[in-house]
Amino acid sequence: MKSVFNKDKNLDATKQSMFFGPDLAVQRYDTMKYPVFDKLTQQQLGYFWRPEEVSLQKDRNDYLELREEQKFIFTSNLKYQTMLDSVQGRGPCLAFLPFVSLPELESAIITWDFMETIHSRSYTYIIKNLYSQPNEVFDTIIQDDKIEKRAASVTKTYDDLIEMGYKWTIDKKVDLYELKKRLYLAMVSVNILEGLRFYVSFACSFAFGEETRRFC
Repeated sequence: MKSVFNKDKNLDATKQSMFFGPDLAVQRYDTMKYPVFDKLTQQQLGYFWRPEEVSLQKDRNDYLELREEQKFIFTSNLKYQTMLDSVQGRGPCLAFLPFVSLPELESAIITWDFMETIHSRSYTYIIKNLYSQPNEVFDTIIQDDKIEKRAASVTKTYDDLIEMGYKWTIDKKVDLYELKKRLYLAMVSVNILEGLRFYVSFACSFAFGEETRRFC
């Protein structure tokens, strides 16, 4: 069984693999196997922000000026973004963190997950400011067949890793090669999610911004 604190006095994290090694002990960042993860953590913390820092009054007025078909596209895209960051706001800690063997990687994943939660909260902030009935947007996210289909493709590799990974924590007889393959596939899916899915959704959002500036 896993433990939240490894009491092995001879444990040297600098000699461990990134994943599927011994449980973590002291969170120390003076000696690290991969200092790049600590650098990434510091960069992420430097990007901290709160959605409430940004006024959306102009955005609300711009939204009200959109045609009905434009509102439909904008709202559908916003729902999709909300679904994606609902996954990313919990996925890294649920799927990757339980199997981490290095303190610096543990810290990077926790910070990453926290930043994704901030992103997720930003969509709530947008929806609450743009729509008179925010619940009508939130309540229909999963009811959208296209979003539900996309959600299945996004979450499958996460769920596959979690399922086999938790079995591995109980029974080490689980095929480690297959487990690592699921870890790899989950990481690839995350890169596709961030590099393609979000990129395309942001391009849609930015297009509306360009459209409103054109007629200002």
